[in-house]
Amino acid sequence: MKEEIENNFKNAEFELEKGSGGDFIVEVDGKVIFSKNDLPRPRFPEDGEILKLIKN
Repeated sequence: MKEEIENNFKNAEFELEKGSGGDFIVEVDGKVIFSKNDLPRPRFPEDGEILKLIKN
C-alpha cells in the first residue's frame, strides 16, 4: 500500500503508530479516510482501495 501511494503522490509522508488494539486507520491531512473497525464487518483495505479514497 505504501509503495502504491508513493508512486502516485511523490510528496507523501507516512507515520506508523504501533498499538495493540487491532485498529487499522488511514488519515489524510488529519481526516480519517479508512478505519477497519468502523466498517460493518472489520477488514483491511483491498488493493487500490486507499489510493481511490485519497483521490476522491
